[in-house]
Amino acid sequence: MNRSRYKVKKMNRSRYSDCGFVPTALLAMFLGSFGIHRFYVGKVGTGILMLFTFGGYGIWTLIDYIIVLTDGFTDSEGRVISRNQQIQPESDCNFIPAFFLCAFLGLLGAHRFYTGKYLTAILMIITFGGLGIWILIDSVMLITGGFHDSEGKLV
Repeated sequence: MNRSRYKVKKMNRSRYSDCGFVPTALLAMFLGSFGIHRFYVGKVGTGILMLFTFGGYGIWTLIDYIIVLTDGFTDSEGRVISRNQQIQPESDCNFIPAFFLCAFLGLLGAHRFYTGKYLTAILMIITFGGLGIWILIDSVMLITGGFHDSEGKLV
């Protein structure tokens, strides 16, 4: 048997996926109802199901989004898509509580209180999170690794 005629597919044996956390999280956040994040990580079958059911009428989308943010989402080969493999936090404040405080209590600036940014937290209360725009910006900054605590350390 001549082995040169057969192509051997290289397999990534790493525990962590080559798919980026930031694109996966942003796709799940903005286009999750269409299953685009599942197409991105190679899960075409479930991506099509999400597309036809509009993300399980939003429930599947919410579940996937939470799984992505908590580093439990895997690609088509079962490898974990992890935030900590791509973004190295420096702060004592953890990403998960900061993000969920932003998502659910962002109008009250809870995530900013949590990270020690008291003045801007009070401004968020007064402006109702900048009428939602400030919350959206902070959410994206938290996901992409651009949000810092009061000491300037990466959350």
